[in-house]
Amino acid sequence: MALLPSCGGGGGAPSPTPTLFARGAVAYLLTLDQLRVAGFTVDEAAHTVGSAGVSAGDPQLQTGLRAAGMRDAATVRYFRDVPDLATADGFIDVRSTVLAFSGGGPAHRAFLAEVRHTDAVPHIVPESTDALGDEAHADLLTVTSPEGVPVVELTVITRHANLVEIVVVRGRQGGTSLADALILAHRQLAGQP
Repeated sequence: MALLPSCGGGGGAPSPTPTLFARGAVAYLLTLDQLRVAGFTVDEAAHTVGSAGVSAGDPQLQTGLRAAGMRDAATVRYFRDVPDLATADGFIDVRSTVLAFSGGGPAHRAFLAEVRHTDAVPHIVPESTDALGDEAHADLLTVTSPEGVPVVELTVITRHANLVEIVVVRGRQGGTSLADALILAHRQLAGQP
């Protein structure tokens, strides 16, 4: 994993005439089949959420999403039971969230608001995403579980035309990595198989 002081992939500001995604946000969520790992079940069924639900209690983020004109958002969570967290390989907890906007400009502003929100988390480390969507950003947070096992949470935020797509992956440190989160983000990108 290359640690970078700032990160981003893609081309920054939106192109003038992107192809827009018109279906509801639920249609672009990561599906159970796209995880391609046995043992996962739906922990929280796909459902729509408002700006309050997406902002995780951050009033500045909620204001940013409202100002950008979020028209639709949805989230889903998958979980895989493991016999022993201390020896678990691969990711065990995945949340997929998609926010839909009227165009690339509003989605770009929402993407920036989401990045500011995640970068403000104490002890978070920005990571490189390379090229992913029109814009991309990743963060890594390492904590110790109640059992004393170091675990990681990787957040990948992408913007693809008028969608902001977020994948949060959790697992044992050393058992899951940024590569896992990036693979899932690629699969989620606007509902790709």
